[in-house]
Parts: sequence; C-alpha cells; structure tokens
Amino acid sequence: MLKSEDVQKLIDDNDVLLRRMADLGIEAANVATALTSRGAPAGETFLQELAEVGRLFAALRREAFAAASCLPLPLPPLDAVSSAADLKAMLDALCATVKAAERQAELVAARELALSILGRVAGLAHVDHARFEPLQLCQERARTLRSILEQRPAEPDPAAITPFAELLTFIDSARDLDDEKWSVLHDSIAGVFGAPLAMAAGRGRLVGQPPLTR
Repeated sequence: MLKSEDVQKLIDDNDVLLRRMADLGIEAANVATALTSRGAPAGETFLQELAEVGRLFAALRREAFAAASCLPLPLPPLDAVSSAADLKAMLDALCATVKAAERQAELVAARELALSILGRVAGLAHVDHARFEPLQLCQERARTLRSILEQRPAEPDPAAITPFAELLTFIDSARDLDDEKWSVLHDSIAGVFGAPLAMAAGRGRLVGQPPLTR
C-alpha cells in the first residue's frame, strides 16, 4: 500500500533534482555564451552532467507514475510531465490524495475501536448485583455516546472514550498491576464514574465479554 512517506521521498528526490538542474542551468548559460561568442564547444564534463540529470529525471518520473498507478487517480500522459516542475505538481497532488486516504483510514479505525470499547462496556455485569446502579449509569453514558457515534461520521473524542477504555483495562488486568498503576487507574476511573464502580472493577466484581484484542 502506498504511504505518504513514500510519496514524500519522491518529492524530496525531485527537489534535489530541481536544485541540481538550476545549478546546471547557470552553467548552461555560460556554455551558451562561450559557444556564441567564441565558438567554444561545451566541455565533456558538462555534457555528461546534462545526460545524467536527464536519466535521473526519467527514472524518477517512471517511479512516480508507478506509485500513482496504485491509486484510482486520473493521470496525465507520461510525455505531458516533461519537467521536474511538472513532476513536482503531480507528486504534490499525489501526496495530498494519499494523506487524505490515510486520514480516512485512521478515522475508520478510531471509530471501530471506540464502538468496540463502548459495546464491551454495555455488556458488563456485576457478579453480585444484577442492578448495580454505578454500572448502570456508566453503561447509559456509553450507550448515549455510542448512539452519537453511530449517527454521525465524526472522529471519536479521545477524552470521551479514554475513561471507558481505562475501565476495561482495569477490569482485564487489575490483578496484574503493581500498586502504583492500580491506584492511578482506580483514581482515574473513580474521578469519572465514581468510587463504587472503580472499586468493583478493581476487585474483579465486573465481568463481561473477553478482553479486547488489538
């Protein structure tokens, strides 16, 4: 899968080539002056450098078109991209498209994770009390947030999802935490959902679906 850093590498390579061509252009002007004023032919080193930048441009253009072919984008004919400036414009557009696709993929992943977390919270139960009010209030908040997410294609608010994720982490791993981490999670959950729910989670009194795998 084409990544934005791959396209950025092509952009950086093209920028280097542009600077190299600019320097060569200055030298070409001097060569042209010598040729017209004195009839002095271009030196072998200059001609080799000119041929080399031509080869580099052709190779970079092929690589850029190969990368772009991975995406459903309308591409100009190869010959229409006849300069490093043309190639830069094409690569900039390609990079913007890839970054937009990556952002969309991140959004989808974040929504799926948030919905999974909220779904797990909704499935929790207290082992001793069928109607444990602190848990019911927490689950009502989770259901409300999940409903909002399902109705709007927006990115989940990490600040809203994190307390529920911490609750699940506490339930899944409270026995394996050292005292400091246990206290940090307990206090964080208590600050959001209340001490009774935090204590029930820390003492293994809340159960539900299997731990979320990532």
